Amino acid sequence: MSSIKFSSDDSVRIPRLEANGSNWVLYKVRLTWAAAAKGVAEHLDGKSSAPVALPLTAGQDATAAVGATPKAPDVTAAQTGVTTAGGHTAALATWEKGEAAVKQLIASTIPDSLFMKIRNLATAHEIWEAIGKEFEKKSRMVTVDL
Repeated sequence: MSSIKFSSDDSVRIPRLEANGSNWVLYKVRLTWAAAAKGVAEHLDGKSSAPVALPLTAGQDATAAVGATPKAPDVTAAQTGVTTAGGHTAALATWEKGEAAVKQLIASTIPDSLFMKIRNLATAHEIWEAIGKEFEKKSRMVTVDL
């Protein structure tokens, strides 16, 4: 089983998923742990979604919305995923970077045949769910055979 180093500045290694799924159980745990170590696990489990900009009200321009406060000031943008117009760009860029990191982590550790099946899915969570469906069935069959 070969390993893929996640980045040059750390020692996180994820085993390459075998085409037959024989190492799915270990791969799943190790990839989840690696994503958590990088702070992007919420992209795998679907807890992270793209931030939504606050809509402009009638007569309000984008520069006015930047200084606008949410209706519930005790709730942060991180909790709701809703940001002001100015903060939206930065929050969206951060979210997209996390998505890209997880997608690359997955893509670099799966067989090309599986990559071809999942390449058009929109989010890292959708990709992870599709891979899970593919290999959970196979791992159950292996467990039954044992």
